[in-house]
Amino acid sequence: MGIAQVIGCFRGYLMESRLNVLFIGIDTLRADHLGCYGYVRRTSPNIDRLASRGVLFANAFAPAIPTDPGWTTLFTGVHPLRHGIVSHAGDVVLSEDVPLLSQVLKKHGYVTVAVDNLHRWFERGYDYYLDPGYEEAPSGGRKVTADRVNSRAVEWLRGWASRRRGDERFFMFVHYWDPHTPYVPPSPYDRMFYKGDERDPRNPTMRKVREISPIWFLFERWLRGITDVEYVVAQYDGEIAYVDSKVGELLEVLDELGLVEETLVVLTSDHGELMTEHDIYFDHHGLYDPNVRVPLIMSCPGILPHGEVVDAFVQHMDVAPTILGLLGLGHEWMDGMDLMEVLYGGREGYREVYLFENTWMCKRAIRTRRWKLIKTVKERDLYGRPVGWLELYDLERDPYETTNLAASEVDVAKSLERQLEAWIRRMLGDRPDPQLTQRTSLRSRFLEKLRQCGRV
Repeated sequence: MGIAQVIGCFRGYLMESRLNVLFIGIDTLRADHLGCYGYVRRTSPNIDRLASRGVLFANAFAPAIPTDPGWTTLFTGVHPLRHGIVSHAGDVVLSEDVPLLSQVLKKHGYVTVAVDNLHRWFERGYDYYLDPGYEEAPSGGRKVTADRVNSRAVEWLRGWASRRRGDERFFMFVHYWDPHTPYVPPSPYDRMFYKGDERDPRNPTMRKVREISPIWFLFERWLRGITDVEYVVAQYDGEIAYVDSKVGELLEVLDELGLVEETLVVLTSDHGELMTEHDIYFDHHGLYDPNVRVPLIMSCPGILPHGEVVDAFVQHMDVAPTILGLLGLGHEWMDGMDLMEVLYGGREGYREVYLFENTWMCKRAIRTRRWKLIKTVKERDLYGRPVGWLELYDLERDPYETTNLAASEVDVAKSLERQLEAWIRRMLGDRPDPQLTQRTSLRSRFLEKLRQCGRV
């Protein structure tokens, strides 16, 4: 029996077994700050344990950042250049012709529930859409805390388990916002990774942030008086440890209710976060790996192997078709691949990934195993680099993307640029390029506010 037949029989079995799906989304979580992805700090014991019981995809990428493009791609299985959501908080609404995972599963008889506050098109297809609300953070900004999220998620899970009928199954999306800014983890997580004096006047490391960050106004109230940039990084890690504890709590409830053996658990993020890299601080603009490489873990006892690590390049748009494939359902209209074909079928994944942003800056990129080329398009970026500016990094020799080789490796840069633009033309066909036709959403709003204040 060939691989295709084996996978076909496997899907037939899954259709009979009818799994629940618990989709855990952790906003702004970069993969390399998790223990299971090699981080030195013990930020994620519960997520690490989940990975040890399932499959970890070591090279999962967000093809478009940040939030709206990321979650839209995850839930549609469609590439951002096709579904058209390439900006966060932009003017474009997802077409009703593009179905979301929740809509597909509801159509197939699943009880669908989200603990989420994105609203808009993200509400489509849910029987229950539970907004956890937010709290005012003491240092400024609003926080949707993991405690608030779990209070709604756990209550719903217990209620469903007590009233379920027959072979009824659920699809549940739980959206955690820790570790998004402002990083204000509760005690003891706020001091878990930092023992110094964050307001020491002799420490000048935050001075640079204030001087060069074009979006410092976002952090000014939250970070007032902080002098040590390492304190901020430690708070980000503290937020991860805090949300990890709540992921553990949620998984314990799943176990307590006897649902572990019949539930597929998927954990991922919409994008990562830059701490200090490239002089970008505490935000998710820039197509560098800390922003675009995301965690992706799948676990289902008896169905998926334990402790498997998949090195192939995979993307956000592969998650929805993989879930549908594991449920024995079709996904022919989606752009992504069923990752079970990578895990079991010998499929190699992607040779390269194409990356996009259009929120604070308009950039596009191609990333292979060895090279990454980033191109500035449409307008100057936040840091004054002109249209057409290229960045080229040799990831084998320079995995942290510190040395731009575009001027010295001209032939490589030109070849990758041609490959990038040719791929975009093939993907778009006769449709307009949404990066070029849509405004750079948050940048445009920011500049308009400055004009209104007479500052530009």
